[in-house]
Amino acid sequence: MNKQRLELKLGEMNLAYSLYSKSTAQNSSPRRMVMLHGAGVAGELTWTFISNYLQHWDEILIPDLLGMGGSYFDADDHESFTIEDICSSILSLLRHHQWQTFDLVGYSLGGLVALELNHQSCIELDSNSKTDYRVDHLCLIEPALFSDQSLQAAIVFRQAFTPIAANIRTEPDNSDHFIDFLDLVSPRRKSNSKMDLLAVQRLQARPFGFANALAAVSKYAEALTEQKLHQLIADIPKGLGIVGGLSNPGLLLAQEKIKNHQALWQIEVLPNTDHSLVYVRPKVVAQLINQYLG
Repeated sequence: MNKQRLELKLGEMNLAYSLYSKSTAQNSSPRRMVMLHGAGVAGELTWTFISNYLQHWDEILIPDLLGMGGSYFDADDHESFTIEDICSSILSLLRHHQWQTFDLVGYSLGGLVALELNHQSCIELDSNSKTDYRVDHLCLIEPALFSDQSLQAAIVFRQAFTPIAANIRTEPDNSDHFIDFLDLVSPRRKSNSKMDLLAVQRLQARPFGFANALAAVSKYAEALTEQKLHQLIADIPKGLGIVGGLSNPGLLLAQEKIKNHQALWQIEVLPNTDHSLVYVRPKVVAQLINQYLG
């Protein structure tokens, strides 16, 4: 596929993204996919290997979420932003390219953003119309906040991001604070100092943007109600949930809760993997996306 590296100016914000397209003649009804990465590690680092194995899509859009990669909410990463701000920037990008129908893949933070984007696509603007885009298929890979069947447990877990974000803002060069994040999201990961060092180096590339992303998840969690959580789940279309076998068991419980509401939801557990599954099993992840979303 051909790749373009592009930027979209949105007032004070700058959204960087990659657009992959097949070199064959343009399809009158192209299949399109949007892929949203997790906190701290930008789009290309997360999705390049996976996207190389995808088979059924004519165009793939991989944005850097605000505060990460080449995307900026403000010039020095000191101004906080929200999940709604991230969604707004993605919607502006979709409208810029006039994408109205697409499949959506979200990992970790990107999974939470994907859930909110999908929910917004289902909201009726008035009695005769809805929003101007539709998610055909959804793939959620260990989405943030969906860590237990209990909303309160999920909120308490995500509120642990708040002190980590504060510590990173205070000491951005202290690797211990980034290890604290890894310990929180991947407590059962296999001990590997080299892998941890690589992860920390990636997260430290934009420490303040990363801290703001963590704070955005915590802020979203604080405002989340049982009614909103139920609606997020009820709006989910057919698709796929992927969970690491070494991850928190609550992540699988959350996927099973989705399946209880959406009969066409499929769940795959990758043995011997944790929250880093998109980096360590890219070919397997791609094969599952091809199988269930293709």
